[in-house]
Amino acid sequence: IKLRHIITTPVGSSSTMNKHKQKQSPMVGSSFGGGYLHTTRSHGDAAASQKYIPPPLRHVPPCNYKAPRLRQKKEEVAKANTGSESKVATSIVNDTIVHDDGGTSETKIKPHPRKGGDNVESESSYNPLCATSSLLSGQLEDASDETSPSSVRRGGCADPTVILGSITDDIFIPPEASILDKKAQLQPYGGIGGGYFTSMRCALVEDGNDTGSRTFLSGLKWEVGASSECGVKDSNEDSYVVINKLDEMISSHGLKAFAERNVGKTKQQGLFAIFDGHAGNQAARFSAEKFPEMLMEEQSALASRDSAILSSIEDMTLEVLSNAFDRLDREFCSLCTRDGREWDSGSTALAALVVDDVVTLANLGDCRGVVCRVVSSGIAETADSEWQELDPEDDEDMLWDRANGAFSSGERLYWREVTETHSPLLPEEEERIKAANGWIILDTDRLGHRSDPARSIQIARTCGDLAVSRAIGDRDFKAAYNLPTQAVVEQRKEIAMSWDGPSVFIYPDGHSGRFKGDLVSSVPDVKFFKIGQEGVVDEFLIMACDGLWDVMDGDDAVRIAKNLLFDKKLSAKDGAERLAELATHLGSSDNITVILIRFYWEEIDDKK
Repeated sequence: IKLRHIITTPVGSSSTMNKHKQKQSPMVGSSFGGGYLHTTRSHGDAAASQKYIPPPLRHVPPCNYKAPRLRQKKEEVAKANTGSESKVATSIVNDTIVHDDGGTSETKIKPHPRKGGDNVESESSYNPLCATSSLLSGQLEDASDETSPSSVRRGGCADPTVILGSITDDIFIPPEASILDKKAQLQPYGGIGGGYFTSMRCALVEDGNDTGSRTFLSGLKWEVGASSECGVKDSNEDSYVVINKLDEMISSHGLKAFAERNVGKTKQQGLFAIFDGHAGNQAARFSAEKFPEMLMEEQSALASRDSAILSSIEDMTLEVLSNAFDRLDREFCSLCTRDGREWDSGSTALAALVVDDVVTLANLGDCRGVVCRVVSSGIAETADSEWQELDPEDDEDMLWDRANGAFSSGERLYWREVTETHSPLLPEEEERIKAANGWIILDTDRLGHRSDPARSIQIARTCGDLAVSRAIGDRDFKAAYNLPTQAVVEQRKEIAMSWDGPSVFIYPDGHSGRFKGDLVSSVPDVKFFKIGQEGVVDEFLIMACDGLWDVMDGDDAVRIAKNLLFDKKLSAKDGAERLAELATHLGSSDNITVILIRFYWEEIDDKK
């Protein structure tokens, strides 16, 4: 694969290496209330005699690193627990608990009873795919069956084949108990969906020297592949979820889907989501487990109202996704301190909801999505300024030929970003952080790319800590979970709308230590695009966490995916796995999770 731009194009300022820096740099200046604290780090040239380190292992953050607020919390807890001899589990993988002292013990999280089945299962018949307390537990029996499109597939740190039970189970209350060890074998996923939304399609037909057109009935389908790699990090804090027949799953749980509305009925749905966790995997696991439930319940509530006002697919999916993300954040933040939990975790998110021929993307944080289209030359879609043409690598006069999987004389390749990275430097995000009396630290760090070790990126951190400005969780940054008690408010009415910041924050000189409003938001950006527009021959969507985008620009990802899907004729499953592997080899220092979706039309035999 030719990686012309990968080795020459610097990563944009919106890219981030990790959610938390390797080492807190000393702050310079004392501005606050949304001001910037500039820091720099000196890297010094490596000595010529330095021992050779393979590229993927360079610039790896130390495994014991914690962000300033988390490190401070751990020190406070350690002082409070001095003299305690309690044995705390630090990880659970494949029925084994690994303790702080290095010892291990066996465990088995009992599965919840299946509907209509015996409440007691023998150990020999125990199926880890069913060990979950979520609404979707019955569907997990088919999670590894690629021929069963009605199943739900969870991957990464939420993969039920390597880590048992639900994140809400008591055994996962200790923050370290849910760590997914680097040794866990995570398998990529592949599946198909769709086929129920139909449309009359027109195609060119060649008969000798004559060229004509033929119109036929086709069903819109998709092939999806998903892969999550731990990379060079010690544990995987990413998760993903894939549901190829969401509407059927909604109906199977006694809920009402869009397909059952009297107004605006739909024919097919699919859900694809990535959750990139930080400061622990609890938020990512919780999201993968609970987000599908909440989305189905919100859709059922909306479909039951049957409002003609929300008759368009875009209106319906906007409301459903917005409500589901709001519930997800509230319920996770509330769980973080319940029953003795002390979770500081958060997660960025990217969800794609496919309804008929409309794709709705909801984004929080720095996960990104890019879409690619092979289009007939000269159609109106190419005039959109958001679309960029991907020039052939070798011959600028060559165009794309779908039949041969190469560039020839008929069609062109276009791509565009369909999400926006939520960096604290975006004007909208900066304004909100400043209004909340927060501050931003700007830092420059080296990426560790093997082709250009000197290449650097700019990292902006909310209150000197978090490299994104929107996320699920991160309750230390949100007003609702830090507001004063009612008793305090009654005594001092003026502080009813403001809140004291955590004592573990490292505040700039002169800061009041109080905030007003959210420093980190849980409101997603929602965007839409339609599949199979007139003149579009082929199209695919790449969804990935920042572990991929740290070392790969959007046009490079499109070029590589095109090569894998059409030139090399690989499946979407293999394509997603190759993209994740390539990011590791290019020097990514984060977990890498990729979902690759290829959309296509399949002719329907109307005689059947």
